Amino acid sequence: MLVVDNLSPFTPDITKCLSALGIKNRCEKYSDVTKQTLGESGNVILSGRRSNTKEINAANSRIVTYCLENDRPLLGICYGAEIIALTLGGSIRRMPSHLHGHVKVFPRYPTALTQDRKELTVYESHGYCVAQLPTDLMSLARSNDCEHELFSHATKQIYGVQFHPEKSGSDGMAILKSFAPL
Repeated sequence: MLVVDNLSPFTPDITKCLSALGIKNRCEKYSDVTKQTLGESGNVILSGRRSNTKEINAANSRIVTYCLENDRPLLGICYGAEIIALTLGGSIRRMPSHLHGHVKVFPRYPTALTQDRKELTVYESHGYCVAQLPTDLMSLARSNDCEHELFSHATKQIYGVQFHPEKSGSDGMAILKSFAPL
């Protein structure tokens, strides 16, 4: 599994969680990821980010497009979810205040990532959220703060989570484990 490091302080937590689950992974900085790197990788995870730059956005949009066109499973975390939505034609909005801490997320129905859980406790740390999904993406879970906490592509193995599964305890670990074999 390839973890794309978008300079989030939580990226090391993603790789630690994957390793704890026994999932072989490698981490590469967003600017070092090439088509060859993606072609040699299995599933791909886009990390969150610390700051917004055109370079990070362009590199991640290319990764999203590659995964979409080449049927590569993709999981976007926080910013990763936002850039998936933006790349595919959705929109984001600024939160009234920076969301930070644990929140409850409510799956709309059972999915590959949430199984039959009715509620998840997850860790959030973001100032934006996905506001509108393009027609190819479906909303899978919501919270009181974000309508699209978790979404997926209608026909591809592309998922976005507005929260940080790597900081979300057992619920987050279950999501990472469920994404690994897809």
